[in-house]
Amino acid sequence: MTSPFSKRAWRLLPGIVASLITVGLHQGGAITPVEDAAYRGLFRLRGAQSWDERIVLITIDDKTLAQLGQYPLSRDHYTQLLQRLSTSSPAVIGFNILFAESTTEDTAFTQAMIGANNVVLASAVDAQGHPLVPVESLRQAAIATGHILSTPASDGLVHQISPVRGQHLALSLVVADTYGQQLLTPVELPSLDLPLWINWPGSQATLSQHSFTDVVSGRIAPNTFEGKIVLVGMTATGIDALPNPYDYDPPSSGLLLHAAALDNVLQQRALKPVLYRRGWVLLLLTMPALSYWLFGQSLRRQGVITVIGLAGWGALSVLLFHGLYWFPVVPPLLLWGLTGTGTILSQQFRASWALQQLLTDLWQHYRQEHAPTLWPPAPPDVVAADLGPEVAQLAELANAWGWAQATQSAISQTAPIGLLAADAQAEVWYCNALAMQWLPIQLQQSLTTALVPHWLDHQTWQAVRERFAQGTPIAPVECQQGAQWFELRFTALEHIAQPNPLLRDGRQGLLLLIENITHRKAIELQLRSLNRGLENEIRQRATELETINRNLIQEILERQQAQAQLAHQALHDELTGLPNRVQLKARLTELMTQFHRRGTLFAVLFIDCDRFKLVNDSFGHLVGDQLLQAIAQRLRQSVAKTDLVTRFGGDEFTLLLTHIRDEEAAIAVAQRLRHQLQKPFFIGNRQLYTGCSIGIVLGDAAYQQADEMLRDADIAMYQAKRSGHGSVLFQPEMHLAVRSSLQLETDLRNSLPQQELTIHYQPIFGIETQKIVGFEALLRWHHPELGLVRPDQFIPIAEETGMIIPIGQWVLQQACQQLRNWQSRHLLSADTFMSVNLSAQQFNENRLLDRIDKVLEETHLESCCLKLEITESALMTNSEQAVETFSELKDRGIRLGIDDFGTGYSSLSYLHHFPLDVLKVDRSFIQRMTSGQKHLSIVQAIKTLSHHFNMTMVAEGIETEAQMEHLRDMKCSLGQGYFFSPPLDSQSLEQEYLVSAMVGR
Repeated sequence: MTSPFSKRAWRLLPGIVASLITVGLHQGGAITPVEDAAYRGLFRLRGAQSWDERIVLITIDDKTLAQLGQYPLSRDHYTQLLQRLSTSSPAVIGFNILFAESTTEDTAFTQAMIGANNVVLASAVDAQGHPLVPVESLRQAAIATGHILSTPASDGLVHQISPVRGQHLALSLVVADTYGQQLLTPVELPSLDLPLWINWPGSQATLSQHSFTDVVSGRIAPNTFEGKIVLVGMTATGIDALPNPYDYDPPSSGLLLHAAALDNVLQQRALKPVLYRRGWVLLLLTMPALSYWLFGQSLRRQGVITVIGLAGWGALSVLLFHGLYWFPVVPPLLLWGLTGTGTILSQQFRASWALQQLLTDLWQHYRQEHAPTLWPPAPPDVVAADLGPEVAQLAELANAWGWAQATQSAISQTAPIGLLAADAQAEVWYCNALAMQWLPIQLQQSLTTALVPHWLDHQTWQAVRERFAQGTPIAPVECQQGAQWFELRFTALEHIAQPNPLLRDGRQGLLLLIENITHRKAIELQLRSLNRGLENEIRQRATELETINRNLIQEILERQQAQAQLAHQALHDELTGLPNRVQLKARLTELMTQFHRRGTLFAVLFIDCDRFKLVNDSFGHLVGDQLLQAIAQRLRQSVAKTDLVTRFGGDEFTLLLTHIRDEEAAIAVAQRLRHQLQKPFFIGNRQLYTGCSIGIVLGDAAYQQADEMLRDADIAMYQAKRSGHGSVLFQPEMHLAVRSSLQLETDLRNSLPQQELTIHYQPIFGIETQKIVGFEALLRWHHPELGLVRPDQFIPIAEETGMIIPIGQWVLQQACQQLRNWQSRHLLSADTFMSVNLSAQQFNENRLLDRIDKVLEETHLESCCLKLEITESALMTNSEQAVETFSELKDRGIRLGIDDFGTGYSSLSYLHHFPLDVLKVDRSFIQRMTSGQKHLSIVQAIKTLSHHFNMTMVAEGIETEAQMEHLRDMKCSLGQGYFFSPPLDSQSLEQEYLVSAMVGR
């Protein structure tokens, strides 16, 4: 049973059409210009409001550009502005200016911002979507940053701004929040999830503002900005133009937009949109209900309701706008007007449409569907002109009916398709000649008898009848009659698009079409045969393509594996498998960047293995490589997974500590590593020991390159190796010391050609006779800038660089020449000797004997007058070669001695092998003799040792009479020191000792 509402559902149509038209116009943008005009009109009707008195603008206007030059201004001008404002103590200073490019003036501007401590900077994006943020130094100096992005509507005005873009709040929200924090009174911010609708207070002319040049030049009183929120931005003509409802032509600038948003937040008077998505959907759904209700009302009442609704809607929008609610005006008015007008027009045509419905159905059915091109005109004698157009149409329709029936009969009889129609009981009421011939069948016969069982079996026919009764489509049926194939298509009349409207029960009939498809079947069989051949070929081709694809995938995998292997080899050490210095530098650069951003502390440990060269020289490189692999594995097991262990080269490793608390943590790791590496290593059947020296450097903002940190870690490592402390934390003065040492090395190379080196001679006296028996040649360096450089400063450099060889040869030459000079002038006795120190490098040089022979030959000095002194450590380095060298020197008559005896690796067993003449006791033992019996006993023991080995003991560093008395009691033969004479140059020595001695004789 049909409900009353379903019969009147057409009344909803005007409201639906009005909704669709409104939505279409809105989506097409046709409503936007009118809505924009209404938006500006609401502000005009409301009138201007007072701006928040806490907001002050500093404008870069035409006057500023005329005086200071083109935009953008120099950062120095903004620095001057901040310095001027610092005397006024504003609460917040917000810049509506992008500082995305660094300049040479950023340093001063940064210091001014730090001094102000209340500056908010702007951020944005460029046309390609790339972020435009202040340069790093300015961003760190600013108290906050906020975006200044806005999207103008179609009228050029900005209706709303986004509170959040990316990671930045809007500039106005950041300034308001900063202002609340400065006053310790939080400002309530709007929801960050919804746009902020701008409530424009008024024209820019009514807002407190001052020209940039007036403020910088001091023409504005300082108290003008005290405690205020200062916004700085561009207002010059043609730059950053942005109209608002009060300044449209000419427009204002974007600075006023942020001032208006800030005013809305401070005063809590931003607009609140009323209609959201759900509201619009409800409004669109209400219009069909309105049109349904308006139908049946009188024409006058419909008009009054429409006018009242339009006026009420406009008045409500104005009232809501005064209450800070933004209510769209035009779309609701358009919806209401279209619904009312459509309802009125629809009701006017209702009666006419109802009268002509049947005629229109018949007319359209036959005129448009059946024979539109063969329609004959109506006979003029049948239709009278005064009967009206409806009667004329009926006459013409009857005439057309005859023509259509004749045409349809001709088509059905001549078409190559059997056509048959039956009613719901399968009784045939129409069939053409082909149907009668093929079935055979006659009118009013049962279709069941004709089809079953020759054409269809009983089950198939029952299925057709059931689907026909259910009203569902019936699939075509193919059947074979002898050598011919036929297709039977069953169609219910209710499935026909436009059945005859005069036939009330026509939709219950059944239409059967019979078509001879023998030719089509033959073609299908041929196509199937061709398809089978094509499918076989496709399968074969697909198999070939799969094989090719598998080979290609395998090749790609192999290439990827090779690329991965190459990438691994490029970043890892081949021997140990550890990351190499390339990966170390990349990771170190990454940590330095993170340190500059977040301050995460990290450290680099530079590790050098001790005595590794000795292992290589003793057991070969294969054992050395295995030791390096074992060291690498132990290092990797001794640190955290987040730390990076790398092989730097040779026997040097580095450890990158990615997260540490402080320098003590880094030192603790270094100590743990030294302890681990001191444990024995088992390589094959050998037990090997090694140690390490570690240099530590902590991450610091001063480092800009990874090589700088590695350089300082290397310096600290060498300092640890020299000092013997094992691990040393880098200090800046170490770098200075290295640079100083490098400069000293450079100057030392030029010292001989520049004649900066001299020799001082310290006399050696007989303790009993108090007479000079010999001299010790001591090298001195008079630097042109540094003055006298101590030997302990430059002698180690000379030994490390190999310069000790030419310098030592020069000292030997000069000392021998000087002694021979004194002897030839009879200032000394012929048995006076000259002691010359030999370094370990000199002593181990292959040409040492040749060089000594050449000096003695050139200076004509007797070999017995030359005494060579060498340290114990030099003897122990290669004792067998030392014995051989000493023997050959002894054969030449040269006397030999050990310098600084007792401070090195003294071994009594070695003294049996060396043909030594002199033991020189180190000054440290002599100076402590008077401190106690223990120290005196040491010197006494050395004296006893020299006596048993038939050696002469020389005490050096004698400074007091008490020391002399102890040595005299021990029967010590020779001594030297400041008690007798300091080292002197040759001229001073002659005047004070040698010449006076000659006069005394």
